Amino acid sequence: MYRELFDPINQEMMTNYFAEILAPKGMIKTFKKNTWIDPLDAEYVYIVLSGECRQGLVSMDGSERTFFRLTRGTIFGEMDYFDGDRTCEITYVTQKAEVSIVSRAVLEAALEETPRIYRYFIHSIARKYRLLMLQIADARFNDSIGIIASAILRIGSMQEGCDLIERTRIEHQYTHEDLANNLGLSRPTVTSSLGYLKDKGLISIEDRHIIIEKIEEMRALTNHYW
Repeated sequence: MYRELFDPINQEMMTNYFAEILAPKGMIKTFKKNTWIDPLDAEYVYIVLSGECRQGLVSMDGSERTFFRLTRGTIFGEMDYFDGDRTCEITYVTQKAEVSIVSRAVLEAALEETPRIYRYFIHSIARKYRLLMLQIADARFNDSIGIIASAILRIGSMQEGCDLIERTRIEHQYTHEDLANNLGLSRPTVTSSLGYLKDKGLISIEDRHIIIEKIEEMRALTNHYW
């Protein structure tokens, strides 16, 4: 399932192009940890070169909903750029990040010179759409434990580039708050759901990393829709 949805070869080609070929043509800027990147217009595309960001929405009362985790070679601002209007989505720097800011003039010249790179932008947008699609489906078809189980399996599969078949260590250290913001659950719900999975021996925690111990038993907790 996940290999078809998130082809690792296409992802590597995209991130390599953005980080190694397009990024040097932009203005490189460093953003401190715990700062927001909130562009005023839709005239630029942003390429993460180092560090890490997350993209999502923040409500008037300060509640957050995370959509995407952005690492080296991934981009943001592309949907605004092609649509021509700025949206309310903002980007939060979770680790000190170096970002290339590519202007419309530079990008239009690159697209005119090499039209095939449109595919990389389409890939980025399609990947984000599919992530949102799966999050929405989980929220509709699964209970809180199923949502957590599905998310952990998805993270592991995207990390490994294939559907999981054996014990897998999640390399990124997710906090309970990270998972809550990403999945639209409360932090206590995330904590209790992870506790349930640990008590059943389906996952373990080592040095703050989630370890998936029993793949099929985790899948059995989810309501399949693919």
